[in-house]
Amino acid sequence: METDSPSGAESATVEGTMKISMIAALDRNRVIGTGNGGLPWRLPRDVSHFREYTQGKHLLIGRRTYEEMLGWFSDQVPIVLTHRRDYQPAIGLAAHTVDEAVSEAFEMGAPELVVCGGAAAYAAALPYADELHLTWIDAEGEGQIHFPDHERDHEWETIAEERHEADAENPQTLTFVTLRRVKPSSLRPGRLHLL
Repeated sequence: METDSPSGAESATVEGTMKISMIAALDRNRVIGTGNGGLPWRLPRDVSHFREYTQGKHLLIGRRTYEEMLGWFSDQVPIVLTHRRDYQPAIGLAAHTVDEAVSEAFEMGAPELVVCGGAAAYAAALPYADELHLTWIDAEGEGQIHFPDHERDHEWETIAEERHEADAENPQTLTFVTLRRVKPSSLRPGRLHLL
């Protein structure tokens, strides 16, 4: 079993399975984007947190978010979720369903698949997720794009929390929160029909 995670929280990876996590920054109203590809805030501390957590990992990412982030990928393996059957990403590979993306990452031997947006990818992948790595921003940004309501099913417990007050570079207070699903998802690889 592995017990190391960049968040400082313990996580278990059983041989033959893969952890599925999600990472997102959201405000008090669960806003994650403006609708035109932008973020309603500029927080270098959160960007560093995102880069550190996703370093070297397989990422599940929606096509539009992927195209907005093309310069970001260094040692990550993006799996781009798209409805377009002819889509070929410049880096990584394409998948047409969450099942297909999870299967591809699992077959490549990924210990973890990190879902990193956009809203449709988060909503589709939430039932698969074992952990959520959320940056709660103490603000109410203007935006039409929201993170799905993960709290309504009461299936999550907080396992780590780290607050950072606003400063000269980060104008909003933010809190990094790691949540773990109380009852493991039945959609985890190993129990998933591999395509």
